[in-house]
Amino acid sequence: MAETDPECRVFGARRHQWRLAPPVPEAVVARHEREHRFELPASYRSFITTVSSGGAGPAYGLYEFGSKSWLDWQEDLDLLPVPFPHNGPFRPSPERSVCAEHAPGEEDFSPCWFTGSLVIADIGCGSFYRLVVTGPDRGQVWTDDLGCGDALSPGPDFRDWYGQWLSRSC
Repeated sequence: MAETDPECRVFGARRHQWRLAPPVPEAVVARHEREHRFELPASYRSFITTVSSGGAGPAYGLYEFGSKSWLDWQEDLDLLPVPFPHNGPFRPSPERSVCAEHAPGEEDFSPCWFTGSLVIADIGCGSFYRLVVTGPDRGQVWTDDLGCGDALSPGPDFRDWYGQWLSRSC
């Protein structure tokens, strides 16, 4: 892809420059899972341990697993074992708060909206891609457009999501 787009004209390519970070060792992933009491979905785990721990990918690319930038975007790693609370598009409103500690009308985002999910990529303008790691939608990549006043929306499994990006970018 770097050869077909050397000037990095595909959206986000200027940031990742079509580069992939080296895979992360299995032992590092296993330690992270033990420390935070959850298991990564098989398709994502396989990708980061055999292909790349981050870099070229949808939007501005994948955050490198375990890196400072990756950790900076995770709301609360202790909430990863708690199942992801949504089963369809979610738009917060005073009538539709998902947890008791979020008062109606608050403008900040409640961590309970994102339990069981990891931020894996930056779309820009306050939007992200989230990988669901716990709950019925485990393995799916959701689009988090809440920062733009839109919704948190379901998407495909990580492998399909990444494959779709590859197909569109070539």
